[in-house]
Amino acid sequence: MRKNSKIIVLIISIVAIATIGGLYLTGTFNSGSSNEERSIDILVGAGFSKVGAELISEFNKKYPNIKVNAKYGGSGELFATLETQKSGDVFLPADYTYMEDAIKNNYIKNDTVKNITKNVPVIIVEKGNPKNISSLKDLGKSGVKIGIGEADGPAIGKTSAKIIEKNNLTESVKENVVVKSTTVNQLLTYLVTGQVDATIIWEDMTVWEEGSGKIEVIKIPEDENIESTVPVGITSFVKDEDAASKFEEFVTSEEGKKIWEKWGFKIQ
Repeated sequence: MRKNSKIIVLIISIVAIATIGGLYLTGTFNSGSSNEERSIDILVGAGFSKVGAELISEFNKKYPNIKVNAKYGGSGELFATLETQKSGDVFLPADYTYMEDAIKNNYIKNDTVKNITKNVPVIIVEKGNPKNISSLKDLGKSGVKIGIGEADGPAIGKTSAKIIEKNNLTESVKENVVVKSTTVNQLLTYLVTGQVDATIIWEDMTVWEEGSGKIEVIKIPEDENIESTVPVGITSFVKDEDAASKFEEFVTSEEGKKIWEKWGFKIQ
């Protein structure tokens, strides 16, 4: 009888060990399991809404347990979120100057910052170019209605102001500005709906469906233009650094770069 009891105890022990081992393997007792539901909040420039959506979609195929909550907005607005709310896990503004400010204020883990691509400003006009705009100088011509980004709002606003100042056109262009925008996306809308005759946006946006067949692109000569570097970094307020790092690694990976290129970006 004693021998049978020992056998029963041994069997129960083996079953218990196997069960517990199985629970660890399936993640029930493992807080770091790949099956654990996790989430990250990313702050992304509004002009990246198209490429951002695809990057998130492809990232989720690799990491279905990591939910990515994206907040799109003007880079100035996103910086304000870091400044006032001290929240967000990944910062992806449209110009490096916003990242510099974030680093100076200790909102970003400096060693996580990576440069992804270039943002190239271009002039867009209505299809057919009825105002005969062919250069930056023409933005100051009489009778031309201009839309422009707020200088302290979206990255395109700050960059446009620098470009206009660089080419000594501040006063002439200022007279023609009929609307200012807090996001670069709105500038494209103003143009295609006929509210303005010309505006400056990022080159990659010229392939968007919203402007298809409705706009013409006037490139700005390199010596007159100011290109922006697009960075990504993990914030000092990050809740799940492992998940945030996985996302950053993906958007800067070869797979991620192909998605950036698909949407018209020139990879560094």
